Amino acid sequence: MSRAMTAKISAIYGPTASGKTALAIELARSTGAVIVNADSMQIYRDLRIITARPSVEEEAAAEHRLYGVLTGDDPCSVARWVALVKAEIERLSPRPIILVGGTGLYINALYNGLSNIPEPDQAVRHTAAERLAHLGLAAFREEVLALDPQTPNTIIDPQRLQRIWAVSTATGKPLSQWQGDKRGGIGPFPIFDLAPDRADLHDRINRRFDVMLELGALAEVEDFLTLNYAKTSPISRAVGLPELVSVLQNETDLETAREKACASSRQYAKRQLTWGRNQLPYATKFRNYPLNLEEVQTIKADILSVIG
Repeated sequence: MSRAMTAKISAIYGPTASGKTALAIELARSTGAVIVNADSMQIYRDLRIITARPSVEEEAAAEHRLYGVLTGDDPCSVARWVALVKAEIERLSPRPIILVGGTGLYINALYNGLSNIPEPDQAVRHTAAERLAHLGLAAFREEVLALDPQTPNTIIDPQRLQRIWAVSTATGKPLSQWQGDKRGGIGPFPIFDLAPDRADLHDRINRRFDVMLELGALAEVEDFLTLNYAKTSPISRAVGLPELVSVLQNETDLETAREKACASSRQYAKRQLTWGRNQLPYATKFRNYPLNLEEVQTIKADILSVIG
């Protein structure tokens, strides 16, 4: 048995602003666990504030891994993240590990494994990015559907569409046909799915964006723009980024941008809640809890009774 399989692993999944970071730190301090990132935006070192990456103080409160380790233009596929996490598990074992994040695809892939899909070379991936930039998202998606008609209607993310295009083009076989034969999963391990009361969550999202502005989110975005990443770069999908860019480019006022950014964040949270409800049937569900300290302590106790 590999060291990875002997490690004590658990995962906390939930929507943005659901209190995952604070809960994970509480658990890590009680168990000596290492917190490992399972969020597709927080893996990037850019835009720490608006991606809600743990602060310097939070990272000092418990050991964190895979936060801020990639540049914003370096794609991190699900397969790459799984490989990075498995390497961390090998290094950290036998210490307990708590995976924390709102990217359910990551957690699901580590649990169940991945299909044995060939990885397209850099030239093909570059061509996919060029096609997207040239055609625009809607037309590029039509091209993807021509290559792989089984592409779900729910897939509109540019990075996922580029991957479908690249795999289908490089192999001559639609990505959907490669999927299904999964291997390499390290489940079962406990997964805790947080689903706060919707009204509480929306209020928390709104208040958190105000805190981001107070912490310097606009200045952070202004610095980010000097990096001149392509509009198709992974970090460019960060929620709230387009709205703050529009302020800096004098296209809108800050209050309008704030309202739009909060609305985008609420929509993102809704998608995360739906994903957790439908795609994590094996998770322990914490449904409609109010976001208050007393309830978090109850959940902490329930989780500790499982992971020790």
